[in-house]
Amino acid sequence: MYSASKIYYDKHLAKGNTDWPVAIVNPEIESAIVVEGAARAKEMLFDTLKQDYDENMNESEIRTRPWFGRCVWESDNDVCDDQFVTITWEDDVKSSAGSLKQAHDTRNAKTATFHMIANTEKQCERRGRIYGTKGEIEYDGSTIKIFDFATESWKTHNPPRRGGGHGDGDDGLTQQFLKAIRAVQSQDLTAEQAQIEHLGCTLQEVIRSHALVFAAEEARRDRKVLDWTSWWSTQVEQVLKKTASSTPR
Repeated sequence: MYSASKIYYDKHLAKGNTDWPVAIVNPEIESAIVVEGAARAKEMLFDTLKQDYDENMNESEIRTRPWFGRCVWESDNDVCDDQFVTITWEDDVKSSAGSLKQAHDTRNAKTATFHMIANTEKQCERRGRIYGTKGEIEYDGSTIKIFDFATESWKTHNPPRRGGGHGDGDDGLTQQFLKAIRAVQSQDLTAEQAQIEHLGCTLQEVIRSHALVFAAEEARRDRKVLDWTSWWSTQVEQVLKKTASSTPR
């Protein structure tokens, strides 16, 4: 099931796909298959997959290179392959996003759980369910279903998919980012207004969401529950202050 040659060659390169995940193994294959042919591309793929290391190789070199052909059962890769993250927060009458306060003066108490698992048929896809006071939303990589508590009915949406990374997310996010830039350049919107209008979040919220992942990893690694306010203060704000004070002006 986890044969590297089956995953990268049989399922992808043999069918002409030189994009992800083949390009991650060896980015030169994409041009090689056009210039030198399919046989050469296959040779390059297997040459990369057979690369390995042993106890005689320098640790720093091992850590700076990917090793896609190593056996998943015999390698020393300890990446987390099944993780639950539980996040809870209380009522908050103040928004953390500055000017977004008018959009939501009160953030109600919620509990969110995130489950990341490697062994799934839905490789690199997201599935989820959101429960609210007026209904619930169920989604996956192709369909969004909304259940309305008032009408007791489902409505299904099938957004168009043009292809590309992360279920078209890469392409969509790039387009919205460019729209935000144009709105600021034309002076129709401020930077923060453009972020909210076209991207749905502010830069501060993006930074906080990234920081949350580091906090979740610390909680997993150290087997403890983290308080967000204190963690943000010590791991982000104090570090930024220290960095700012040591930066030459």
